[in-house]
Amino acid sequence: MSENRERRTSARPGQEDRAARKRRMLQKRYDLLYKGTTILLLAFILFLNVCNLLHRDRTYSENENRMLAQKPHYSYENLVSGKYMTESENYITDQFILRDQWIRIKFLTDKLLGKKESNGVYIGKKGYLFEVPEKPVDAYVDKNLTAIKAFAKNNPDLNMVMTLVPNASTVCTQYLPNHAPVRNQAQDILRVQTSLKDSLEFVDITDALKEHKDEPIYYKTDHHWTSLGAKYAYLKLQKYIGAGAAGEEFDVYPVTAGFVGTLASKVGYHAQKDFIELYVSRNGNMDYLVDYVGEKKNASIYSSEALEQKDKYEVFFGGNHARIDIQTQNKGGNLLILKDSYANCFVQFLLPYYRSITIVDPRYYMDNLNQLIASNGITDVLFLYNVNTFMKDNSLADVLEG
Repeated sequence: MSENRERRTSARPGQEDRAARKRRMLQKRYDLLYKGTTILLLAFILFLNVCNLLHRDRTYSENENRMLAQKPHYSYENLVSGKYMTESENYITDQFILRDQWIRIKFLTDKLLGKKESNGVYIGKKGYLFEVPEKPVDAYVDKNLTAIKAFAKNNPDLNMVMTLVPNASTVCTQYLPNHAPVRNQAQDILRVQTSLKDSLEFVDITDALKEHKDEPIYYKTDHHWTSLGAKYAYLKLQKYIGAGAAGEEFDVYPVTAGFVGTLASKVGYHAQKDFIELYVSRNGNMDYLVDYVGEKKNASIYSSEALEQKDKYEVFFGGNHARIDIQTQNKGGNLLILKDSYANCFVQFLLPYYRSITIVDPRYYMDNLNQLIASNGITDVLFLYNVNTFMKDNSLADVLEG
């Protein structure tokens, strides 16, 4: 027994040497792997930076439907204020090579991990994507409300109506991801309605839309409402804006089944596609002339060319314009619409009921609004905005006060 103990004791040094050699060998392998990975990572980063330097800057992202940040101007003042660093960060983010592909990879990763939100977009049920409602910019909201009150007071003879269109996240809540934190836009609408109750007729269309929340009243891939959603809002607004007829019927024309909107582009998700439909009323004379003031004239509010491009929602008027004048052959008053892009698909329902429709987008309009009202003999005014847009708009007040 003592001999066996001696043999085990004498074997330990050799075993320890082999274990030490094995540990050193593994450590060397780990060191080589670490160094190799570091070198590859640094080489990849260097490669991306070289590609970014050689890559030509883009001015516009068709996928995201927005202008991209450009190389910032360096100055001592911009550097001290921090503006230069902020603009540089935005520039690098917007101009990074293969930006669209990286966005798609992030979305797929977020979806695989079960995340509810990606790049400011909620990933909903049944293919729905939702724009996350933003917090209002109180200073802009108060300024706009003050300007609207003054505008209404200075034009007492005009029939003024206003509505704010809630986002899909407020109406189609059944498709939201579970427990997603969503701002209650009903509070925003009530804030505006309460402030303007003595100045104009404010019509809350939220309940009218909720009655049809199981229907396709919003696009799944885009932040806009559909023509069907706009139709239900129009039916609610009829008696307030002096338009419409009992039992009004429409011819519906599907013009594309391949619309991929801004929300899908924002997260790089293109598996879902939407229909776009046009509604033509069977009432009234549908012959009219559309004057894109300072640009062109056309015989239709629809732009077939837009169906060949990325943002097919631009089939309505070809997108946003500072001012559009529509002359019809129908009887009725002369309507002025102050709006954002949600109104673009709403106008198709109004054509049979006004002699003229003047559309002003305050984000681009620079002329005197009072002169326009006088020269076009305006009798009715409709404010039509999406809640998100109105709550951060900084242009409407300037146009109304001008």
